[in-house]
Amino acid sequence: MFFWYSALILMADALQVMDMRLRQLAAGNGTSDETFLMVTEKLEAAAEARTIFIRGGDCSHVLDHYRKVVAANIERLSAR
Repeated sequence: MFFWYSALILMADALQVMDMRLRQLAAGNGTSDETFLMVTEKLEAAAEARTIFIRGGDCSHVLDHYRKVVAANIERLSAR
């Protein structure tokens, strides 16, 4: 049950980040640096998830890691 709760919270937070980024782009405030950061964050998070699995972690560990990354994005994008 907690896995699904974490997954739902992650999805809601990820949607919030996508909304914030799309609004910035639509307003003309999006920069190429932000776009590059968005892509590199995805690649780094996937690599870190792979490392968690290799070290014996499970899906809940990966979800916890992704939630931290997404929460940091919300905080950073909210400061703008």
